[in-house]
Amino acid sequence: MILTSSTPHSDLYRIQVRQLRNYAMFLLDTEGIIVTWNGGVEELLGYSEEEWIGQHASVIFTPADHAKDLCESEMKKAREAGFSTDIRWHIRKDGTEIFGNGFLTAVYDNSGDLIGYTKVLSDETARKHLQDSLTESNAALEQFAYVASHDLKEPLRTMGSYAQLLNRRYQGKFDPEADVFLSFIVDAAARMSSLVEGLLSYARASSLHEGVTSVALDEDVEAAISLLARAVDESGGRVTHEAMPQVQVDRGQMVRLFQNLIGNALKYRHSDHPPEVHITAERKGLEWVFSVADNGIGFDPSQAAAILPRSNGSTQNRNSAAQV
Repeated sequence: MILTSSTPHSDLYRIQVRQLRNYAMFLLDTEGIIVTWNGGVEELLGYSEEEWIGQHASVIFTPADHAKDLCESEMKKAREAGFSTDIRWHIRKDGTEIFGNGFLTAVYDNSGDLIGYTKVLSDETARKHLQDSLTESNAALEQFAYVASHDLKEPLRTMGSYAQLLNRRYQGKFDPEADVFLSFIVDAAARMSSLVEGLLSYARASSLHEGVTSVALDEDVEAAISLLARAVDESGGRVTHEAMPQVQVDRGQMVRLFQNLIGNALKYRHSDHPPEVHITAERKGLEWVFSVADNGIGFDPSQAAAILPRSNGSTQNRNSAAQV
């Protein structure tokens, strides 16, 4: 169809929204019930219009038993902030998963009353797999650089010290060629020690500060979960999270923070049932409070002050909170 100034608005909608297949675009009512459909819903999620309209939006959330809670947290955030980002795994009609980046916007009428929500969902599965591969590769390289450089320091120091001792104590007592060989050993040990120190400094610097940026923390949580994928699978557990806010943070530090908290929950779990970890975010004044709750072994309330300064003393769950 050729667009002209006289093209009916209904045709523009059909072309721009309804027929668009790269993005799933739809409307929800105030209860989260789906009321519209476009070609992207079928392309990305596998639902025809008849199968799609009338369902609750939680149909695409995973895991199923937390789906409505996750959907409600997303709508709540959209009501409070005007919009909500949602970067997580979703489930298609056929049961396969798609890593979707969703953007939910609250919609109000002329009187200021909430009438529903609009949602746009894009398929970021390929980017997610690439990002996970790069993240794992970078983490492995950083860990190798740190461990290798750290472990090489002591034998190099010993070798250099004894080479210097030999050079001082026995210089001139061997033939001239032997003195040259000892000098070569001393110089080589010093250069090697300098290289190892540089490698160690690089490993430390790359893991400390990557700059403060404004990001949606859903992606950082998902990155941390990806880094712990093997541990999650081996434990038979699962990690879920509500819609995360967009804040000014050092992304590398946030990924490591979530990774440590989730990793602790997986480590200190009950032996008779798989671990379940759930991450939430709550706005309190000018701060966001993030909580990581699990069904682990807990701790003695008498030790709460030493473990968590703001602990609620629960022995049923290990709860951690961080403020931004």
